[in-house]
Amino acid sequence: MQMNSQFPIPAPDAVLTRADVMKLAGALEVSPPAELRTVRLAVLATFTADMLRPYLAVEAARCGMALTWWAGPYGQVEQQVIDPGSGLYAERADVILMLLRLADLAAPEHRFLCMDAVAERERLKDWLAGQLQTLRAQSGAAVLVSNFAPPEFVAAGLADAGYQAAWVHSVNAAVTEVCAAVPRCYVLDVARAAGETGLARWRDDRLAYIAKAPMSGDALAAVAKLTARTLRAFFTLPKKCLVVDMDNTLWGGVIGEAGMEGIALGPDYPGNVFVEFQKKLLSLRDRGILLAAASKNNSADVEAVLAEHPSCLLKRGDFAAWEVHWDDKATSMRRIAQTLNVGLDALVFADDNPVERAWVRGQTPEVTVLEMPASPMGYWKTVDESGCFDALTLTAEDRQRAAMYGEESQRQELQATTGNIDDFLRSLNLVLTVGRVDEATLPRVAQLMGKTNQFNLTTRRHDEAAIRAICVEGAGLWVKVRDRFGDAGLVGVVLAVPEAEAWKIDTLLMSCRVIGRKVETAMLALLERIASASGVQRLTGEFIPTKKNQPAANFLPEHGFTTDGGQWQLQLDAPRALPDCFIIENQTGLPIL
Repeated sequence: MQMNSQFPIPAPDAVLTRADVMKLAGALEVSPPAELRTVRLAVLATFTADMLRPYLAVEAARCGMALTWWAGPYGQVEQQVIDPGSGLYAERADVILMLLRLADLAAPEHRFLCMDAVAERERLKDWLAGQLQTLRAQSGAAVLVSNFAPPEFVAAGLADAGYQAAWVHSVNAAVTEVCAAVPRCYVLDVARAAGETGLARWRDDRLAYIAKAPMSGDALAAVAKLTARTLRAFFTLPKKCLVVDMDNTLWGGVIGEAGMEGIALGPDYPGNVFVEFQKKLLSLRDRGILLAAASKNNSADVEAVLAEHPSCLLKRGDFAAWEVHWDDKATSMRRIAQTLNVGLDALVFADDNPVERAWVRGQTPEVTVLEMPASPMGYWKTVDESGCFDALTLTAEDRQRAAMYGEESQRQELQATTGNIDDFLRSLNLVLTVGRVDEATLPRVAQLMGKTNQFNLTTRRHDEAAIRAICVEGAGLWVKVRDRFGDAGLVGVVLAVPEAEAWKIDTLLMSCRVIGRKVETAMLALLERIASASGVQRLTGEFIPTKKNQPAANFLPEHGFTTDGGQWQLQLDAPRALPDCFIIENQTGLPIL
């Protein structure tokens, strides 16, 4: 990919020398491409981290970002955090990166066997919690905290298996626990990066002794790549669906020619390569990424492999959309998007055939097309390192998403046999649970606000801190929906803020999974009741059109809001009737039913 003639962005798999990095970083500093998103980064480190800057500048550009860099003096993490007038807070960064080294914070490594390891871990945990709580009180920036690489020196030598290395692992678990308790604070998994790079290549002894800069070039490159991917995940929504080919992608060979016995899929090479790829795809599905099939094939042949081949791990039910036929694959992309009720830009396409990739790329440019390598051994690395599915949190709804799409197909079958929409909805045995946004539901609410496009009146993208503030001033409600086929989870959000004698609807949204079930009407009715109980006489609202939120365009007028060309308004004269298809479970603590 090339962003302009002065700065060609290296391919993700391109190996860069230190000279390459310096040249590219210099070009970025002089003339960053206009299309890069500017991200203000502040760095606090217990060691000299300046040498990370050029590596991170290049990796950030690969991820679509131009970084502005501020770094505090090394070893002054605590001083910068505690002082409200420090350079850290003056920087007003988007993200604060804390690079910590255990050797700089804990008791000396060479005396590990003499120290109280449990007490030392708890001291480090308390110290970190204090720093993060102070940071959060002083700054709204997101915070990234590095965990710790395995120890460079083990005091017990060959006998260390249950000692120092295990202790570092327990300290990293404590870091994760502390970060999870602080809003918008996340772990940068340096421990994993060090393991993948190799401890022997992680440290530069010469620079460690001379400049207090212990990270080698390999370590700097690894941390920069990990940090850039993580920063991108702050500002970019993950894609929703991976669309995969079948022949020579999920197995070796062409099923229509080789037959089930002739394809490569099994415990031995090369079949084990495809089995491993299928394992990774299942793990992707388990974290909420949908799988879809797009293959030029006889559907019956493909379904037979999924159902009968002893080494095939993926089954027909693992695919949320199925396009196996002889039509072109760009047409399949459009059908998949329609089936899943998502935009084409939510799809990622993986196919071994460069001709098919080029066709989809040309006909449906919104789809992200992965440039798959010649060897299937590199398939998963290509999918993973694309960053298309990177996310910083994993909710219960994410883990249930794939099953929810299977349940939706059962609902559609029922609807096809039911006379009218009201009878259909009543037959679902719908239960709608309503509650007030709190710390437990805040991550899911923020996630929905970040990615819901179709039924969303304003498409405002508030972070957790902003949502929390709105809920303190006004009202924040969530709704969950379940029926006889399954539990859709938390699928709707309403936020309202005080405005004179009215409440203004800042946000009203719901997941596309429940469009058409009168959930939006129920949400408005519940908000009206809470507003009336609070003495509010009027609701106001607005519709801010986007390319994707047309399904919400008529919501306000259809629900009694009027306008004289300005704001939409609704007088709260009498409570709106709740749709009779729902059983309502009230968890707000307010008498609204």
